[in-house]
Parts: sequence; C-alpha cells; structure tokens
Amino acid sequence: MFMHQINALKAVCLIFMLGLIGHISAQPRFAAQDATIRSIVFDQQNRMWVATFGRGLWVVSESGISRFYDEALKQPYPMINNLLIDGQALWAATAGGGCIKVNTTTDRIEPVGQHAGFEKLHAIAKTSSGLILIGSVGSGTAYLNQDCWLPVKESQPINLAWVNSIVEWQDRLWLGTSTGLYSNGIDLSDWKPRYEQLNRGVNHLAVASDTLYVSTTRHGIYTLSPGASPVKVSGIEGMIHATRPMGNSILVVGEKALWQLYDGRAKELENSVSRAKCAAIDTKNRFLIGTTDGRIYISDNGTDFKLKYTFSENGLEEQKQ
Repeated sequence: MFMHQINALKAVCLIFMLGLIGHISAQPRFAAQDATIRSIVFDQQNRMWVATFGRGLWVVSESGISRFYDEALKQPYPMINNLLIDGQALWAATAGGGCIKVNTTTDRIEPVGQHAGFEKLHAIAKTSSGLILIGSVGSGTAYLNQDCWLPVKESQPINLAWVNSIVEWQDRLWLGTSTGLYSNGIDLSDWKPRYEQLNRGVNHLAVASDTLYVSTTRHGIYTLSPGASPVKVSGIEGMIHATRPMGNSILVVGEKALWQLYDGRAKELENSVSRAKCAAIDTKNRFLIGTTDGRIYISDNGTDFKLKYTFSENGLEEQKQ
C-alpha cells in the first residue's frame, strides 16, 4: 500500500514538473496591504532574499531590488512564512502555495511535487544528513523524497497540526508546535511530547553552544541543556520570534523588545527595534531585524540598529543615508 502511494505521488510530481519556469520580475505597484517580513536569508552570491506575509518574495543584490515572481506559475504564493538556503537552492514555505524551490543560479522555480494538506506551511529545516522537513498549519510534518513532499505519518494527531519550528539537536529532531515541544528520532518514527512545563505554544527553536533555545508564543524563552530540564530565562517575557548567536551571547528578538542573553542572564537593549518579527545574519556578520510594518534594520554589533530597507507602495526600497 505504501509503495502504491509513493508511485502515485511520483506520477503527480512528473505532471507538476512539465513546463515550469521562473524569473525575477520588475517591481509592481502595491496597494496598502500587509508587508510583514517573516524571513531573511542570503544565497551563495551574497544576495539577500526577503520573505513577506502579503507582498511575496524579494531579492536584494548589488544591481538593485526586485520582486521574484513567475507570472505563468503564479508562484510563489505572496504569503511566505519561512525561507531556507540549501546550497544553490532556496526553499520558500508559503501559507497557501506549498513549499517551492528556486534555483539561485538560474533564478528559476524548479519542480517539486506538493502533497494535499501541506499548502499552508510555517516551518522548514534541513538535518545534518541532508533531509529537508516542513511543518504545516493543519497537517503536521512532511519530508522531501525524490522531489516530492511526503507526510512523516499519513495520520498525524491534531496536537501536531500547527508546527512553528523544527531543529536537530542531540541526535534527535525537535518540533515546536502550538501545543508544546516534541521530539523524534532522526529515522522519523513518532513525535513524542517532551517536558510538561513546555506544554504551551512554542514559536521558535534554535541551537547554540549545545543548548536548545525554546522561544514561546506568550511566556518568554526557556533554555534546555543536555540531560537537564528546561529553565525559564528571567527578565524575558511575551512572544519571542527568534534567537541568534552574538559572539558569546544570544540576541533574543521578541514582540516587546530585544534582549542580549549572556550566561543565563538577560539584558534588554536600550535601542530595541519596535515590531520586530525575524532576525538574520549576513555574510559580513551584521545583524538584521525584519518587522511587522515592512522594515529591515541592520547592526554591526547586534545592539545598535539602523533602518536600512522599508516597503512603500512601490515595493521594497533602500533607505538612502
């Protein structure tokens, strides 16, 4: 039965692969709509890719700023939750158009067979073995197999439906969901709930210095060390969107403020970015913060942020100094 399903999915992939083509388009004009910046990554050409939740995918290079969109395919879907760079591939997890693959060498969309129930996505991650996983809003998790997405389990429990983040840590996969923290073996068996004190919404997971940082949707951040129980970090409250290593400390990006976390102690940054939503580090080790009102701030040291890009009715524009 399983092999029959695989063959059927491969047939769907073959049909999907015919005639696909992608390109970077000129900037259109926009009406007032959501320009929340959800994810920022950098490709091998040092170009910056910006995912928004309403205005699609953008690319910033030395030659300028353009929206990436294929008119024929109507892709990518304009509401994008997460981006992942994997060599020359850019993966975009959208909230309505599945997960697409962009070849950053040719700037074309390459064929990937989608799976029913995995149109609305939030999380995407790559393991040390090269496996790529996605987390959906409504259908749990899936993995890439021969250019097709396959569910980790055909039937996944409702408590695993809303997946926000996936990371690999301590030879296991960890899943942050709207109902708490789960783990799984790298062989993709069953997701198991972990730690009752984290039986709450988990918004983001990250690993640094052999510590798992568990950012929640309402209750700040927890740290988890090997063989220990989760520890709540005092001084950090509210929804936490991301964490990034910053020398020997951690930059914590929250709904209320930015914090610098060092040796378990948190210090709120005086020059916090309002409406922060996502964080990234560029090839020059500069820190970038994307916001819910369509702004990107940049900092050389992770503490002093200056406005670098913003959305207008014409699209993403650089702020002239």
